[in-house]
Amino acid sequence: MEIKILNKTDTEIQVEIKGESHTMMNALKSCLLEDKAVKVATYDIEFPGISDPVLYVRTDKSEDPIDAIKVAAKKLADECDDFLKIFGKKAKA
Repeated sequence: MEIKILNKTDTEIQVEIKGESHTMMNALKSCLLEDKAVKVATYDIEFPGISDPVLYVRTDKSEDPIDAIKVAAKKLADECDDFLKIFGKKAKA
């Protein structure tokens, strides 16, 4: 995965995330939208299978969009860890 910040202001950011697909982008977008400071979280893959996704996030002035992405990514990682633990226990049963 390679990340490139395309545009950034105090409340908005556009980030290209190379090598990712709808699977990760939808999960990240969902986590972002749970943050009350996030007003818009969306992404676009201009040409599926060819283009890399571009994530767009806009926050209110209470949170920097980079911080919002970091919090959402951490939450997503924690949810995946929880799933692995639960699944691992059930798979052994």
